Amino acid sequence: MMTHRLIFRCAAFVGLVFGVMLMFTPDALLAAYGGAESLNHVGRYMAMLFGAAVTGFAVMNWAASSAPDIVEIHYVLIGNLVTFTLGFVIALYRQLMGDSVPDTAWFNVAINLAFAGLFFYLYMSSPAGYRLHSTSRHA
Repeated sequence: MMTHRLIFRCAAFVGLVFGVMLMFTPDALLAAYGGAESLNHVGRYMAMLFGAAVTGFAVMNWAASSAPDIVEIHYVLIGNLVTFTLGFVIALYRQLMGDSVPDTAWFNVAINLAFAGLFFYLYMSSPAGYRLHSTSRHA
């Protein structure tokens, strides 16, 4: 059974791998996709900044995986759902419309789709999910 702990830890692991590679070896990560061009200095800088953000997200997900109840990390769940859903849409669009995108980048489509689906599953199956928003909440 896929628990919130397992899903958050898997997302943390994948995020840490990609984040660290983007921070320290962005050209090597692109080369692993095959056919990707080397980054210029601005692209390398942006990739490194993105890697830092992805690494921070990975740490957040690892910490969230320790929550005893998913209700406590509801907004982290929503953040992941939005991030991976948008990532899927962008990766799919680029894969279908980009002339210079290598076929190996379908891996990005698959990763984002898988995690979007897993976080949607958590959102819909949890009391922290859609039912929480069905009642008005006062500050």
